[in-house]
Amino acid sequence: MSNIMPPPYILQELPNVTECINYPIKNVQRIKYTCFDVSKSLLAFGATSGGIYIFNKNPCEFVQLIPNKDGAITRLSISADEKHVGFANGRGVITVSGCEQGPNALHSVVTSKEHQGNEVTALAWSGNMLFSGDDVGKIAVLQLQSFIAKTMFQSSSQTIMNLDSRVCQIDVKSYMLLVSTLTRCYLCDTTEEQYRQIGQKLRDGEFGACFVNKENAVEINIKNKVKDYSEVRKYSIINEDSSFAVGRGLDNTLVFAARPSSRLWEAAVDGTVKRTHQFKQILGRSPVNILTVDAYEHERHSFEEMATINADGLSVNFPRIYNLNGVIFSYKKDALFFLNLDNVDHTIWCARYKSIADCKVYGDAIYVWLNNGSLINLKFMKIDKFLIKCYVDDKHRLCANLCAQYKDYLLANEMSTRLHILAGLKEKIDDKELLETIHTLLVKFERLKENEAKKVKSGIYVVDNTYNAQTSLMSEMDKTIDNNEEYSFGNIPPEAMQTLKDFSVSVTDRLNTSKKILKEKWDDFEGKMKHLSVEKPQEKLIMPPAQTPKIISRDEPLALDQTPVLERDIVFKQPSQKAIEIENNISSDKDDICKSLYQYFRLSLVGKEDEKSNLISIIESFACDIRSVYELMRLLENYCTSVGSPEESRYVPNNIFLKYLSETTKRAEFLDCIISDEVLYKYFVDSCISVNLKGQKHTDFGCECGYPLPYARTKQNPIFFELIDEFIERQWSSPTKEQCYDTCKRMPYLWRKILYLRRNEDLVNILRILMQILDESLLHNFLPQFTLDSWSRAVQLYATLHANVCLNCSKKFSNVSVKDTLCWDDLGALMIKSVGGRNSLRIMEEHSRLIEPGEVTVKFYHTCLMVTMFEKYDSTVTAQLVDALYTSYRYEDSKYEICNLLRNTTGGQLKNTSLPISVAAKSRHWGLKPLASNDKNDFTDILDNIADINNGVSDCALCGLPLRNDVLIKDGGLWVFKCGHTFHGACLDLNKLKLCPHACACKSVDVK
Repeated sequence: MSNIMPPPYILQELPNVTECINYPIKNVQRIKYTCFDVSKSLLAFGATSGGIYIFNKNPCEFVQLIPNKDGAITRLSISADEKHVGFANGRGVITVSGCEQGPNALHSVVTSKEHQGNEVTALAWSGNMLFSGDDVGKIAVLQLQSFIAKTMFQSSSQTIMNLDSRVCQIDVKSYMLLVSTLTRCYLCDTTEEQYRQIGQKLRDGEFGACFVNKENAVEINIKNKVKDYSEVRKYSIINEDSSFAVGRGLDNTLVFAARPSSRLWEAAVDGTVKRTHQFKQILGRSPVNILTVDAYEHERHSFEEMATINADGLSVNFPRIYNLNGVIFSYKKDALFFLNLDNVDHTIWCARYKSIADCKVYGDAIYVWLNNGSLINLKFMKIDKFLIKCYVDDKHRLCANLCAQYKDYLLANEMSTRLHILAGLKEKIDDKELLETIHTLLVKFERLKENEAKKVKSGIYVVDNTYNAQTSLMSEMDKTIDNNEEYSFGNIPPEAMQTLKDFSVSVTDRLNTSKKILKEKWDDFEGKMKHLSVEKPQEKLIMPPAQTPKIISRDEPLALDQTPVLERDIVFKQPSQKAIEIENNISSDKDDICKSLYQYFRLSLVGKEDEKSNLISIIESFACDIRSVYELMRLLENYCTSVGSPEESRYVPNNIFLKYLSETTKRAEFLDCIISDEVLYKYFVDSCISVNLKGQKHTDFGCECGYPLPYARTKQNPIFFELIDEFIERQWSSPTKEQCYDTCKRMPYLWRKILYLRRNEDLVNILRILMQILDESLLHNFLPQFTLDSWSRAVQLYATLHANVCLNCSKKFSNVSVKDTLCWDDLGALMIKSVGGRNSLRIMEEHSRLIEPGEVTVKFYHTCLMVTMFEKYDSTVTAQLVDALYTSYRYEDSKYEICNLLRNTTGGQLKNTSLPISVAAKSRHWGLKPLASNDKNDFTDILDNIADINNGVSDCALCGLPLRNDVLIKDGGLWVFKCGHTFHGACLDLNKLKLCPHACACKSVDVK
């Protein structure tokens, strides 16, 4: 068995983020994650519930949930600009949703049903186009055309290819599309709408394919090659002897396709296979060890030499392959593979993790998702880059040991000038034997310094710059941002930069806090000002002579003009380190609490009721009284702004503040404190308005003068209406009672509560506001107080309101239609219930000049007549009879029966107080269970369901015969009393009954 030195790569495990990822669903057993994807700054997980859970990558925290009710998510992909996420469900429907964040974010969606009925197996973004493949080989594209409004955008979707078998992987490069199926690999030119097969040999199984840039060349953006899919057509296949014409932007691009038995095909971007890479033998070596979080923290790493453990090699089919830092990354359920294309001996693999469900790659980061729900975050780096990372992170012992381990490799290969920083190891390591081992390397590192010398604007050459070396650890995507910061701050060391950032944040965060806290933070800043000194031991300054730079010794004093100039009138005191630590700990605790509250708010968008106790425990771990809760909400406002959500900085704290008050057991105590405190009172009212403005719960219900408009859509109660009602009720009994009216003007909904609290006052004093609200249920509560005079005044007020004129300020309003809220007939029904049919007719006749012709229909007049006749025998029947007649009057057959009943009345006398069954069966107010509201429910339908609607009774209680008796029905029909008892009409006539013969039993009947 031969021993081999390990390849120059390090696979590092980063801190575990599994707990953070599982936080949104930890208390919901029925929801599980099904798939995931990564982008530059986001992590996204699809779930069995159909929702998409979005997380920030750094720091890892839950930020958004995109709701979806179309079933479990099976695949998802985040667009490169992170503005959209595309996902597929189990029915093959693909949806693209916007990723906009904020309290007013609307998740605009478009769907594609090109794969409906099939399983979507692959998704890949290219600009605003989402390519998709399924299990029958169909390839489709969904293109987002443009936004035409804030809430929706246009799209076009169409199938572009039908291939031979299941799609395994899709990759996109500029205008080229790469598709790998179970048997073949296809290269597509989307501008020419043509595709061809790569190679001629077939395969059978899951094999991936991807694009790779030679020498990591930067892709040229070929704008004239971008295809507009407004008129997309199916692609045509070209023969195997043909090849594509390749533009300049793809000169450095290669195609790699997986083959059986640990092989990769390398092909040009025109589709021509160039060679085959074989990894079977090299994978026969032992797997490498991962540098775990604990090992890195304690600077321990096992340097086991690689050995051949399988002389026949390892045969692997690579189901997915990805370009990763110049190597090809692949995986299977129990192994990770890193296939080096330039030097096969530098190929490594890892077998640390079992039951791997999926892997995603971005930059040099690898996310490994296990079947048990764990998410592992790895970094794959070349040894020289990792050595710099170790040095910057003060892992000097580990850095030196790695230098000794990879000494031969580092000496044999050309070094990056950034490695000059490692020359400082000789001052960091006390182990003389280890230093002797790496002595030749340290000499080489020293020689790199002159090459790294950097001339700044002042003419000084700076070398051994830790901060500059640290930028080499950034991924290519992040370097631009980092370089911009470096340009802004010159060569200020990291400590000084952090000091300035801390101070700027401190001043911003403390403007609204106490002077004492600001003073403590200023003391903290004074202690950190020492970092602004350029006398850093790791930097040497080189003064530029005429020709060549001369290195100045570290012991030489700096020029006077190099010393930072500070304000002369500032007196610096010796800071207390203990005070700094306490302040930092308090600040950290506050940030943690704000983060937890922000995540709670995100989860509350899903309506997770089991999280209520968490909210109370989070807040009460910090605050012991309502004033402390208020201060915490102010901190939460600043936190929302700091995490890039300024539009949420008011709504989120307001929502959480009211939610906490609704759930806490100290609600009554806290509400009393709020009422007596001007600041808290204003914050509470502002919070109520803020959360309801977002939901548009009450904004349309107030006139300019503060009076409520006719209460249309009364079924929609404001958010936290129970808490708001209790607040008003408690304030009404306090000395600040008059403030309730000011609150009502800002929240017109509350006028209903005010009327309830004034229910025992004279009706004349509240009639105007009662009619202005025009809430039918509220009017019902006040009916016993109405007299003929008050009804006469109410009709006059209603006539004004019916013209859409406010009863308080006499200004017209247009956002509510009074006739759609409560019409003249409805007002008449309330009047009949209150003062009877005869008096109602008299009042309407008295004010007929205020009523437009046709506004009062025959329904009102018939009901007045019926009530007048029924009241002679049963004075308690009025309200029930009005509701029954108004409900059944919508049906033609019922209307006919009522008219016929009135025609057959002699001298204003009724035979009894029952209604025909065709009328009673159409209403839920007359003792029977009504049939479905349908004009087609004729008399035959009623007879067919007589037992069901008559509470299981099918016989007449007077004669004992079935109710459905054709002879008796023809003779007198079927009649129903208000209690629901049904009899033959002939039996009632024979017995000359006016009321139900079961009158005593009727008193205990619960009419529904």
